[in-house]
Amino acid sequence: MVLRIVSADQLRRYTRIKQMESDKRRHNSLDADASLLEEQRRVFMDGAFDESELLILLDHIAIAARSGVFEYEVMDFPSAFCSDGGRAINNSEPTWPNTLQGKAKNFHDLWQEHGKPQGYRLKARVISYPRGFIGDISLLVDWS
Repeated sequence: MVLRIVSADQLRRYTRIKQMESDKRRHNSLDADASLLEEQRRVFMDGAFDESELLILLDHIAIAARSGVFEYEVMDFPSAFCSDGGRAINNSEPTWPNTLQGKAKNFHDLWQEHGKPQGYRLKARVISYPRGFIGDISLLVDWS
């Protein structure tokens, strides 16, 4: 039996090649994530809460109420979609609605016109803290 031992130098070269391949995959993945986030941002900023979404929301609110729940999440979105990165929401500042943009601002305006006069409240909260930073924001309708 012939025992073939791989040299440490060969292993180092192999490991470096594998690390470079991994770095390249990670870099490509980050680029893909960034372009996906940019596309989501564009759709969100240009978007509006349309009538069909409002009808679905009203159905979901009724189901939630029948289930004994007093709030319903309307949408969630990255904190980067707020003008201040979610800081005012995270700190429960009364001016947090001023930081909303795009579809969230559109919903806030709808709520101001239709929901608030009917006694609904609008709440926002940070729902994730990836790596200790403000992550996603949740916008909720409350009727408690």
